[in-house]
Amino acid sequence: MHVSYSRVRTQLRSFCILSFLFGLQVTGALVSTHSSESDPNLVEQQLGYLPPNFLCVSARTSNDSPIAIQTYPLHGGAPRRQAKATATPTPALLGTPFPTLYWLTGPEISRAIGGLERKGYIVEFEKKLNSDPLEAARFISSHKQYARARWNSLKEEDRTLLTMDHSSVKRMRNMLECSGVAGTDFLSQQQEDGSFVASVKCLHAHYAHYRSTSPDEEVYNPVGLWIHKTLQEEFPDVIL
Repeated sequence: MHVSYSRVRTQLRSFCILSFLFGLQVTGALVSTHSSESDPNLVEQQLGYLPPNFLCVSARTSNDSPIAIQTYPLHGGAPRRQAKATATPTPALLGTPFPTLYWLTGPEISRAIGGLERKGYIVEFEKKLNSDPLEAARFISSHKQYARARWNSLKEEDRTLLTMDHSSVKRMRNMLECSGVAGTDFLSQQQEDGSFVASVKCLHAHYAHYRSTSPDEEVYNPVGLWIHKTLQEEFPDVIL
């Protein structure tokens, strides 16, 4: 079955724009408070291309430049990956799963976070989580919130398709409904004795999550907060 990805992308953008106009919550947490017709062009300039499942800008710097975008959990990835998905009859209508709900796009911030990763901050943040049960609990809660937001952002017809009794669809549903930030299998980090062994993986994904969700929420991404404070200290000239 032929799937028109340009048509899908147009429908998804329309959904996001209507959500802004009528004050709806796209993910369960309010995204960027306004959208602009120039946003797709700005994101394309930042990334070098516009992701096929782009929905909207979800976070902005203090000078209004995009920091992160919200993507639709399906129809993402490279064209070759999409073509492979459509070659399988049953999940063809769903396209490819894309667990990264919030995608960091700001080039200067991305480079600065890459610098933090090279300095070993992933390991440092993992040690902080593993030594503080309260922060570990917050971290797990933020993964769960991310999973709920991603699942709730799906259109009803796509959620219905994801209930099909097909092995590929079941794996896709598990990824989109149960995995955490950027597809992290956070449940496997909880040990049988109740302890927690944190795996942070990608600072870019955690910062995009932190900046794309409301700071007033009780559930927040502690790693994202630590990244923000560290960026302010180590990269004071980068506009956040």
